[in-house]
Amino acid sequence: MALVQNPSLKVYAFEARVAEARILQASIKPNPELSVGMENFLGTGAHSGVKGLETTLQLSQVIDLGGSRARRVETAERERALSDADYETKRIDVLAEVARRFTEAAADGERLVAATRARKLGEQTVATVSRQVEAAMVSLMELNKAKTALALLRIEEEHAEHELAACRYSLAAILGESEPTFGTVQADLVTLPEVDEFSILVDRLDRSPVLARFGIESRWREAQGRLAQSLQRSGARVSGGLRRTETTDDWGFVAGFSIPLPMQNQQLGAIRESRERRAQLASAAEAQRLEMRAMLFDVYQEMLHARTALDLLQDEVIPMVEESLQLAEKGYQSGRFSLLELLDAQKSVIALRGQVVANAAAFHLHVIEIERLLGAPIHAPTAGQ
Repeated sequence: MALVQNPSLKVYAFEARVAEARILQASIKPNPELSVGMENFLGTGAHSGVKGLETTLQLSQVIDLGGSRARRVETAERERALSDADYETKRIDVLAEVARRFTEAAADGERLVAATRARKLGEQTVATVSRQVEAAMVSLMELNKAKTALALLRIEEEHAEHELAACRYSLAAILGESEPTFGTVQADLVTLPEVDEFSILVDRLDRSPVLARFGIESRWREAQGRLAQSLQRSGARVSGGLRRTETTDDWGFVAGFSIPLPMQNQQLGAIRESRERRAQLASAAEAQRLEMRAMLFDVYQEMLHARTALDLLQDEVIPMVEESLQLAEKGYQSGRFSLLELLDAQKSVIALRGQVVANAAAFHLHVIEIERLLGAPIHAPTAGQ
């Protein structure tokens, strides 16, 4: 949907048409020129009036000796390739942003589910404390504490609802919609894909569209340099026509050929600029490569941390706090634990379940960022795929 409807991608459709128009413009040959010249009239003596008038009708045409027309077309085609590279980079950015917003919407959906579970847990606690109050086992003060905790949980649930709604609108916007028309956003966030070693990802980084663009721009600059060189030999002109002499009423053919004298290289600055731009691109590409490598390493480390944290939470921490919550609930009912201890156990479970969602979402968001840097899926396709 985003590739078809995203507004920013639609802009690049016009860029492609503009590039095609430039190629068309570059391929147009110069039109011939028709000129009419009159000499020796309105003078004195034999040339008074139109007695000595000589009229020349001449057709002239510019001859491309240096191949500048072909070079103009080549330059325009290289510029179109550069526009295509910009589109590919923008397309990848849009796809990554769709994946990011989808992941965040799915995570917000999980947070809402967790907030609803927490609110129901709070309601169960209020019911338990109410029974204890009715049995005169605890004071009314503890019931007020339980109701206060429940009110806070309801606030968290309401906040989660608004966060999910805002995230859905954000996802709709990048899909080119004014409001969400899709259904529930769901994802298995806690199932994490395997990721290649960092060294393998670094090797793939050089093939990313961002770095590939430097090569495309360098070839465009080279084409500009060749165009400038061809213009040194352009401007030759041939002409031919007829001349009529009024005094004798005779006609004759005239012909001409002109070519600029290369006393000074008129394209010297353009040629030098092309050379310097290519050298500048080489330095810029290396700087971009180092920056992207550092970004990849940072994101990769954060991704590994998210996986480690999620594994520990699921395998060790969550089971322990859920067991502690069960013990606290039983202990409170038997009078061995206070309400404060029960509420504390509930807060721990709620907070740690939230961390599970946060770390799972963080892992997927880091994977999305790695794919954006690579300009490709995190798993390179194997032969036959």
